[in-house]
Amino acid sequence: MALGISLPPATLQSSKRPATNSDLTQKSDACCHPEHPSGSFARPYFCEVVSLCDLYSVANIVLLPSTGTRSSSARRIDGQFNTSAFSHDPLERLGQAFWDSGIDLSHENSTSDVLLFTVILPRTNGYVNRSDFFHLRLQDVPHPVTKIHEYLAPLQYYESKLSADLPDLVRNAGAIIQWEPLSALVTINQLQDILAQRTEELKYRLTGAHFLSPEPPQRKRIALVRGRPNLTAGRHVYQAAKGLGLDLVIVDDEGHWLQADTAENRQHREAFLATDMTEDEYVADRIASSLRSYPLPIHGIFTLSDNFFVTVARVAEMLGLPANPVSAFETSVDKYRSRLAQNTPGQTARVHSVEELETLLSSVSGDDQQPVFSPVYPVIVKPTKGWSSECVSKVTKPEDLALAVEKATRRHGSAAVIEPFFDGPEMDANFILLDGQVLFSEIADEPPCDADAANATVDATFSPEALTMPSRLPVEEQEIVKSSLRDILVKIGFRTGVFHVEARMVNSAVEYRDVGNGVIDLVPKDTLPTGTPECRLIEINARPPGYRVSVPIKQTYGVDYFAAHMLAAVGERDRLKLVSHSFNFSRADDNSDSKSPAAQYWSRLVYIPAPAAGVVRLKNPDLSPCEELKVRRPDLAKHIVLGVDYCQPGDKVDLFSDGARAYVAHVLVSSRTSREEAIATGNEVHRAFEIDIDVEDQSESTKSPNAKRKCPVEFDSTDCPSANLLDSQMTSLHK
Repeated sequence: MALGISLPPATLQSSKRPATNSDLTQKSDACCHPEHPSGSFARPYFCEVVSLCDLYSVANIVLLPSTGTRSSSARRIDGQFNTSAFSHDPLERLGQAFWDSGIDLSHENSTSDVLLFTVILPRTNGYVNRSDFFHLRLQDVPHPVTKIHEYLAPLQYYESKLSADLPDLVRNAGAIIQWEPLSALVTINQLQDILAQRTEELKYRLTGAHFLSPEPPQRKRIALVRGRPNLTAGRHVYQAAKGLGLDLVIVDDEGHWLQADTAENRQHREAFLATDMTEDEYVADRIASSLRSYPLPIHGIFTLSDNFFVTVARVAEMLGLPANPVSAFETSVDKYRSRLAQNTPGQTARVHSVEELETLLSSVSGDDQQPVFSPVYPVIVKPTKGWSSECVSKVTKPEDLALAVEKATRRHGSAAVIEPFFDGPEMDANFILLDGQVLFSEIADEPPCDADAANATVDATFSPEALTMPSRLPVEEQEIVKSSLRDILVKIGFRTGVFHVEARMVNSAVEYRDVGNGVIDLVPKDTLPTGTPECRLIEINARPPGYRVSVPIKQTYGVDYFAAHMLAAVGERDRLKLVSHSFNFSRADDNSDSKSPAAQYWSRLVYIPAPAAGVVRLKNPDLSPCEELKVRRPDLAKHIVLGVDYCQPGDKVDLFSDGARAYVAHVLVSSRTSREEAIATGNEVHRAFEIDIDVEDQSESTKSPNAKRKCPVEFDSTDCPSANLLDSQMTSLHK
């Protein structure tokens, strides 16, 4: 279909770099100019208005290279081209509308480029649910973006006005996407294809996703107990609260980095309440007292620290705030009690010492003198309270059981739980629940770790090596996982919130094998198992996954677990539903059953372990390890979505912490082509990433040739922590 404007035919010459978070910046008040400079540009232009879905229309505006004379205009509405619809509008009015929206066309690149803007127009009235909504939905859009302009404050009322006047459409935008300029050599057919592709992409990202809430919301205040150890770990929590219009109050120990009343800290929280967080029987009373002393109302409370779940639930109960029952949290943090929700009789036990273990193993009951506890090997031994696979052992023979129990009971002074080892693919399953009903869930596959090997010893670790999204379990097995784990959550008392659950699929129809090129992935078994597929619980975490997993999930699916968790905590039921909508990449011509339509791509999260114990050095003091990798390996850089480096020069790192691997970084890579490409790319990132570790306790003359070790590690310069991540609170950054 011709648009009535001729351009020289040529090959499209446009960068294909996907948008990054640094590109997606909101317009500040300083960008609002009172008056547009007259005569700033003279460009032919046209516009097409497209009904994207029930919730949105978009207006694609194309500004062609400058002619130096009064320009003509044209309009196309849903495929019908109209050469006169906007021909009466002076060009200056459109320029003024862009100027009023913070976009100065007189300074936008060369006048010989083709400029492309997409104006997003909500089709309903309502109140802004999240002010950075379009940034969230347009993460990693596969078309080059200069900037996304968002104009509305959280909870602000928006009135839809689908005007026939183009400048009015610009002024009434919910957001404006400013795409990177196109070469003037682009042909009209190429331009049509570009518009069609980007409109289709927006349809996948925005259909069913609510920018506006129909009911006027109340501005609320939420307390976060334990304010996160540094900005890297907390940034996404603080950003979500700000975008939702939730005022954040931090409750933590004296001296926490957010306590100082600085302009930067005020960007992240409304107030800081210094409170003694010693984990004793009075800690809940002290937290409640601090919140009662605050002069403004508190509407909800939450924590992301496992060892404070029960405490925070008690505080919520004391203050009459929305929360799940204390008993549910008491069960979830005790791995023995949660195991009883799916118990194997006679094969699960809890002991506090090796002596108690020996007594239990020799105990019998009943007239037939059957053993009270008869473990079937292999078994898993782990602390009843703990995280990050610390002190977790796989025991394959009776003589190693006492050693594993001794190791587990050292951690946190905890008892040890002994339970069956369930052989089968391990996965992470995450849920958003409202009144026990699933609003959103997804599953990620965790490939085999050291302890999964058939010949694994008691010293082998269960520390994860990677995570692949979406899951490749058969669809029917994914449904078993979701229904089984949801039922367990409800059974122990959870009703509403975000939950991170780890499990294994027994009698699965798939298994991990080498599929070629070093890629280990799930493939159908040669012989189907005779037993029925069954999902077996490993542990329950009544919170979102740690930030290093929650953020990749947000990138992959468009769902922010931190936002959902906070809305649940303040009782915002309707808004909780609104933030639980994923992307929808269903295509009528897509016959593939391999990737969930909720995901925009295959993604592989790679955990980078410390290669040696020692002191961190940088091979290039001017580049972080991530940036150095991107410079050295641009073929990998184009697949890297995000990454976080945990170390700074001079930091000391260990190989293990309480039996779990110590990590120095994590990296997320993606592929829109295939899962195999995502895994292979992650493997190559792991091999290519370099960090220098000077091995300790060796003189220069006695250091081995491998004393300076290199290992993959990525760094996101926008997320650089002001404090060392490997501090005493690193355990709160668990998976």
